[in-house]
Amino acid sequence: MRIPSLNAGIIPGALCGALLLASASSAAASPVAVTAQAGTLGAGGSVYLALPYHADMRFGGNYFSLSHALDSGGVHYDGSVRLQSFTLLADWHPFHGVFRLTGGVAYNDNRFSLTATPSGGTYTINGTPYSPSQVGSLTGVVTFNRADPYFGIGLGNPFRGGHWTFGLDLGVLYQGTPKVSLTATGAAADPQLASDIDAATAQVRSDVRKYRWYPVVMFSAGYRF
Repeated sequence: MRIPSLNAGIIPGALCGALLLASASSAAASPVAVTAQAGTLGAGGSVYLALPYHADMRFGGNYFSLSHALDSGGVHYDGSVRLQSFTLLADWHPFHGVFRLTGGVAYNDNRFSLTATPSGGTYTINGTPYSPSQVGSLTGVVTFNRADPYFGIGLGNPFRGGHWTFGLDLGVLYQGTPKVSLTATGAAADPQLASDIDAATAQVRSDVRKYRWYPVVMFSAGYRF
Protein backbone atom coordinates (compact mmCIF):
# COMPACT_ATOMS: atom_id res chain seq x y z
CA MET A 1 0.00 0.00 0.00
CA ARG A 2 1.29 3.45 -0.84
CA ILE A 3 0.46 6.62 1.10
CA PRO A 4 -0.49 9.53 -1.19
CA SER A 5 2.26 11.94 -2.16
CA LEU A 6 0.69 14.78 -0.14
CA ASN A 7 1.10 12.81 3.08
CA ALA A 8 4.59 11.79 1.97
CA GLY A 9 5.57 15.46 1.92
CA ILE A 10 3.75 16.63 5.02
CA ILE A 11 4.82 13.89 7.43
CA PRO A 12 8.62 14.07 6.89
CA GLY A 13 8.48 17.87 7.06
CA ALA A 14 6.52 17.76 10.31
CA LEU A 15 8.92 15.25 11.83
CA CYS A 16 11.98 17.31 10.84
CA GLY A 17 10.44 20.43 12.36
CA ALA A 18 9.62 18.55 15.54
CA LEU A 19 13.21 17.30 15.83
CA LEU A 20 14.58 20.84 15.54
CA LEU A 21 12.22 22.11 18.23
CA ALA A 22 12.99 19.16 20.45
CA SER A 23 16.75 19.61 20.19
CA ALA A 24 16.41 23.23 21.29
CA SER A 25 14.29 22.40 24.34
CA SER A 26 15.66 19.08 25.55
CA ALA A 27 19.43 19.05 25.84
CA ALA A 28 19.78 16.60 28.74
CA ALA A 29 17.22 13.91 27.87
CA SER A 30 16.72 12.24 24.52
CA PRO A 31 13.79 13.75 22.58
CA VAL A 32 12.93 10.39 20.98
CA ALA A 33 10.87 7.45 22.26
CA VAL A 34 9.33 4.40 20.60
CA THR A 35 6.32 2.32 21.64
CA ALA A 36 4.53 -0.87 20.66
CA GLN A 37 0.75 -0.64 20.77
CA ALA A 38 -2.41 -2.70 20.38
CA GLY A 39 -6.14 -2.03 20.50
CA THR A 40 -9.13 -1.26 18.32
CA LEU A 41 -6.97 0.16 15.52
CA GLY A 42 -4.93 -3.04 15.37
CA ALA A 43 -1.35 -3.67 16.45
CA GLY A 44 1.67 -1.57 15.57
CA GLY A 45 4.04 1.04 16.89
CA SER A 46 4.75 4.76 17.21
CA VAL A 47 7.74 7.09 17.27
CA TYR A 48 7.46 10.02 19.72
CA LEU A 49 9.30 13.33 19.43
CA ALA A 50 9.43 15.75 22.36
CA LEU A 51 8.21 19.32 21.82
CA PRO A 52 8.32 22.44 24.03
CA TYR A 53 5.47 23.44 26.33
CA HIS A 54 4.78 19.92 27.66
CA ALA A 55 3.84 18.54 24.26
CA ASP A 56 5.00 15.84 21.87
CA MET A 57 4.32 14.56 18.38
CA ARG A 58 4.01 10.93 17.32
CA PHE A 59 3.85 9.05 14.04
CA GLY A 60 2.44 5.52 14.12
CA GLY A 61 1.11 2.64 12.09
CA ASN A 62 -1.36 -0.14 12.86
CA TYR A 63 -2.52 -3.34 11.16
CA PHE A 64 -4.81 -6.27 11.94
CA SER A 65 -7.19 -8.59 10.07
CA LEU A 66 -10.03 -10.83 11.20
CA SER A 67 -13.11 -12.64 9.91
CA HIS A 68 -16.50 -11.08 10.58
CA ALA A 69 -19.91 -12.10 9.20
CA LEU A 70 -22.69 -9.65 8.36
CA ASP A 71 -26.44 -10.25 7.96
CA SER A 72 -28.09 -7.41 6.07
CA GLY A 73 -31.49 -7.21 4.40
CA GLY A 74 -31.98 -10.98 4.47
CA VAL A 75 -28.58 -11.70 2.91
CA HIS A 76 -25.77 -13.43 4.81
CA TYR A 77 -22.26 -12.24 4.00
CA ASP A 78 -19.03 -13.92 5.05
CA GLY A 79 -16.62 -11.07 5.59
CA SER A 80 -13.06 -10.16 6.40
CA VAL A 81 -12.06 -6.95 8.14
CA ARG A 82 -8.71 -5.32 7.45
CA LEU A 83 -7.61 -2.62 9.87
CA GLN A 84 -4.75 -0.55 8.44
CA SER A 85 -3.92 3.03 9.33
CA PHE A 86 -1.10 5.53 9.75
CA THR A 87 -1.44 8.30 12.32
CA LEU A 88 0.14 11.70 12.91
CA LEU A 89 -0.85 12.90 16.39
CA ALA A 90 0.06 15.68 18.80
CA ASP A 91 -0.18 15.31 22.60
CA TRP A 92 -0.42 18.10 25.15
CA HIS A 93 0.02 17.49 28.89
CA PRO A 94 -1.93 20.38 30.49
CA PHE A 95 -1.02 19.40 34.06
CA HIS A 96 2.63 18.63 33.23
CA GLY A 97 2.10 14.97 34.12
CA VAL A 98 0.90 11.80 32.41
CA PHE A 99 -2.61 12.99 31.46
CA ARG A 100 -2.76 14.08 27.83
CA LEU A 101 -5.08 15.63 25.28
CA THR A 102 -4.56 14.29 21.77
CA GLY A 103 -5.53 15.44 18.30
CA GLY A 104 -4.39 14.62 14.81
CA VAL A 105 -5.13 12.84 11.56
CA ALA A 106 -5.12 9.24 10.36
CA TYR A 107 -4.55 7.88 6.88
CA ASN A 108 -7.30 5.26 6.87
CA ASP A 109 -7.10 2.12 4.74
CA ASN A 110 -9.64 0.12 6.77
CA ARG A 111 -11.95 -2.05 4.68
CA PHE A 112 -14.59 -4.77 5.01
CA SER A 113 -14.71 -7.36 2.21
CA LEU A 114 -17.99 -9.27 1.73
CA THR A 115 -18.98 -12.51 0.00
CA ALA A 116 -22.67 -13.48 0.06
CA THR A 117 -23.72 -17.10 0.66
CA PRO A 118 -27.16 -18.54 -0.20
CA SER A 119 -29.49 -19.64 2.59
CA GLY A 120 -31.42 -22.86 1.93
CA GLY A 121 -30.18 -22.91 -1.65
CA THR A 122 -31.49 -19.44 -2.54
CA TYR A 123 -30.61 -15.78 -2.16
CA THR A 124 -33.32 -13.41 -0.94
CA ILE A 125 -32.28 -9.95 -2.11
CA ASN A 126 -34.56 -7.01 -1.34
CA GLY A 127 -37.35 -9.52 -0.67
CA THR A 128 -36.97 -11.28 -4.04
CA PRO A 129 -35.77 -14.93 -4.14
CA TYR A 130 -33.03 -15.84 -6.63
CA SER A 131 -31.24 -19.08 -7.38
CA PRO A 132 -27.43 -19.16 -7.15
CA SER A 133 -27.26 -19.54 -10.94
CA GLN A 134 -29.24 -16.31 -11.40
CA VAL A 135 -27.05 -14.32 -9.01
CA GLY A 136 -23.68 -15.84 -9.81
CA SER A 137 -21.18 -14.49 -7.29
CA LEU A 138 -22.26 -11.63 -5.02
CA THR A 139 -19.34 -9.75 -3.49
CA GLY A 140 -18.77 -6.34 -2.01
CA VAL A 141 -16.44 -4.00 -0.20
CA VAL A 142 -16.92 -1.30 2.43
CA THR A 143 -14.37 1.52 2.65
CA PHE A 144 -14.08 4.85 4.46
CA ASN A 145 -12.59 8.32 4.02
CA ARG A 146 -8.82 8.23 3.58
CA ALA A 147 -7.96 11.24 5.78
CA ASP A 148 -9.76 11.12 9.14
CA PRO A 149 -9.58 13.45 12.17
CA TYR A 150 -8.85 11.95 15.58
CA PHE A 151 -9.58 13.41 19.02
CA GLY A 152 -8.98 11.79 22.38
CA ILE A 153 -7.56 11.76 25.87
CA GLY A 154 -5.05 9.45 27.43
CA LEU A 155 -2.48 8.58 30.05
CA GLY A 156 1.24 8.36 29.43
CA ASN A 157 4.22 10.64 28.92
CA PRO A 158 7.37 9.02 27.52
CA PHE A 159 9.45 12.12 28.37
CA ARG A 160 8.64 12.09 32.07
CA GLY A 161 10.27 9.71 34.54
CA GLY A 162 12.48 6.77 33.56
CA HIS A 163 13.26 5.17 30.23
CA TRP A 164 10.31 2.76 30.20
CA THR A 165 6.87 4.14 29.46
CA PHE A 166 3.30 2.86 29.35
CA GLY A 167 0.24 4.50 27.83
CA LEU A 168 -3.51 4.38 27.29
CA ASP A 169 -5.46 6.22 24.60
CA LEU A 170 -9.24 6.71 24.56
CA GLY A 171 -10.70 8.57 21.61
CA VAL A 172 -12.74 8.58 18.44
CA LEU A 173 -11.81 8.46 14.77
CA TYR A 174 -14.30 10.04 12.38
CA GLN A 175 -14.24 7.81 9.27
CA GLY A 176 -17.10 9.51 7.44
CA THR A 177 -20.07 7.84 5.75
CA PRO A 178 -19.08 4.34 4.59
CA LYS A 179 -18.70 3.74 0.87
CA VAL A 180 -20.33 0.44 -0.16
CA SER A 181 -20.03 -1.43 -3.44
CA LEU A 182 -21.89 -4.71 -4.17
CA THR A 183 -21.52 -6.63 -7.43
CA ALA A 184 -23.41 -9.70 -8.71
CA THR A 185 -22.12 -11.33 -11.88
CA GLY A 186 -25.69 -12.15 -12.97
CA ALA A 187 -26.98 -8.58 -12.60
CA ALA A 188 -25.87 -7.48 -16.08
CA ALA A 189 -28.44 -9.81 -17.69
CA ASP A 190 -31.26 -9.21 -15.18
CA PRO A 191 -32.56 -5.64 -14.65
CA GLN A 192 -34.67 -6.73 -11.65
CA LEU A 193 -31.63 -8.29 -9.97
CA ALA A 194 -29.61 -5.15 -10.70
CA SER A 195 -32.30 -3.04 -9.02
CA ASP A 196 -32.38 -5.36 -6.00
CA ILE A 197 -28.59 -5.21 -5.72
CA ASP A 198 -28.85 -1.42 -5.55
CA ALA A 199 -31.36 -1.79 -2.70
CA ALA A 200 -29.10 -4.31 -0.94
CA THR A 201 -26.21 -1.86 -1.28
CA ALA A 202 -28.25 0.85 0.41
CA GLN A 203 -29.17 -1.57 3.21
CA VAL A 204 -25.54 -2.53 3.87
CA ARG A 205 -24.60 1.15 3.90
CA SER A 206 -27.29 1.79 6.51
CA ASP A 207 -26.15 -1.18 8.62
CA VAL A 208 -22.48 -0.11 8.72
CA ARG A 209 -23.16 3.62 9.06
CA LYS A 210 -22.60 3.37 12.82
CA TYR A 211 -18.88 2.85 12.13
CA ARG A 212 -18.44 6.40 10.84
CA TRP A 213 -17.54 7.26 14.47
CA TYR A 214 -14.95 4.60 15.27
CA PRO A 215 -14.07 4.14 18.97
CA VAL A 216 -10.36 3.99 19.71
CA VAL A 217 -8.89 2.21 22.74
CA MET A 218 -5.14 1.62 22.53
CA PHE A 219 -2.61 0.30 25.05
CA SER A 220 1.10 0.95 24.59
CA ALA A 221 4.48 0.18 26.12
CA GLY A 222 7.77 1.68 25.04
CA TYR A 223 11.21 3.06 25.70
CA ARG A 224 12.76 6.55 25.72
CA PHE A 225 16.33 6.56 24.45
